[in-house]
Amino acid sequence: MATNKITTLSEFLHQTGAKYRVFDIGRRVVKLSPDEFVNFEWAKKPYPYPFQQSALFGVIFWNPSLPDKHYVWFLKFPLDEQGLLIQAARDEFLVMLLDRVGECMLAADDGQRIEGALKDSPYTFTPREDKMAAFNAKATKSLAAKPSKYYEQALQYFTGKADIDSWQSLGMQGVADVAVRLDDNDETLGLIETIPSLPDEPFAVLSTFLEHAEPAAGIVEVLSQRVNMELENEQPDMDRVCACLRAASNSPAAGLVDQMVKRVLQHPSSTNIEVLAIISGRLWRVLEQKHTCHLFLEQLAKTEYGYAGFSQLLADVMFMPGMRANILTALRSPERSDELSRYVGRMFG
Repeated sequence: MATNKITTLSEFLHQTGAKYRVFDIGRRVVKLSPDEFVNFEWAKKPYPYPFQQSALFGVIFWNPSLPDKHYVWFLKFPLDEQGLLIQAARDEFLVMLLDRVGECMLAADDGQRIEGALKDSPYTFTPREDKMAAFNAKATKSLAAKPSKYYEQALQYFTGKADIDSWQSLGMQGVADVAVRLDDNDETLGLIETIPSLPDEPFAVLSTFLEHAEPAAGIVEVLSQRVNMELENEQPDMDRVCACLRAASNSPAAGLVDQMVKRVLQHPSSTNIEVLAIISGRLWRVLEQKHTCHLFLEQLAKTEYGYAGFSQLLADVMFMPGMRANILTALRSPERSDELSRYVGRMFG
């Protein structure tokens, strides 16, 4: 097989006979459809979830005749100003890949050779521990494999069947597995009843993993109640508000999530940079709404981080596919405050 026939990673995997799945791992761990991945590789469409002007993703692949033996590569490719793959980087990576593992990658079935082939490549990276746990949880569920050995204990805890103070013995992987496997109605109901009484630490860890899942409307309602209670306090605990926003961010109950974000943005304490970073980095979809986008920009112009914080968060969200025009329209609004006008002047000056 001549190397010049292989121009993309998907072609390489296909020609080696491997089955594979791809998950974005930059913003949140989310499965990319084959079309999304191929369109990205051919630079036909921007990468759907860019992070710091890069595409970060995990590829899990296996030989169909050995379905229980999986290999994983975590790859990071640079993107151009339009969010498209810089193809020279991908080409360089493929040359290295073909040189080290060859086209008969799966025939040798030498696991260490396959896993270690890219060890010192500039295009590989090691995800953070929590992202790795979320990736493992999503991948095992996607492949209809069993969750980790920590799952049962975490499930007992988060569905109210264990002592509320026994959280220190939970494994991070177990919490990740629970978050992505809330398919059973009883489990969801158990979690809904437990959330209001969870101590801050296990709640924060659970939220970190719910952002990679798609929590049901009932869970979002409880999170929303928690946010409302916080915002009624004289000094709201913004860490709790952030945890609730994270946990709800990927829920299909979009209407409930939108209301939660609006309520937070209408509160004076939403000038907190962490809150705004979660909205722009995890909930960017809500900024497609004119009123919400205006609220967001006004609060962003008031943070303690000044113009540096303003420009950094805006640069990130404007790089998301389809967001630039919305943000620019809102920035040009004649209803904007003097503070926001000053920043807009600096931005375009």
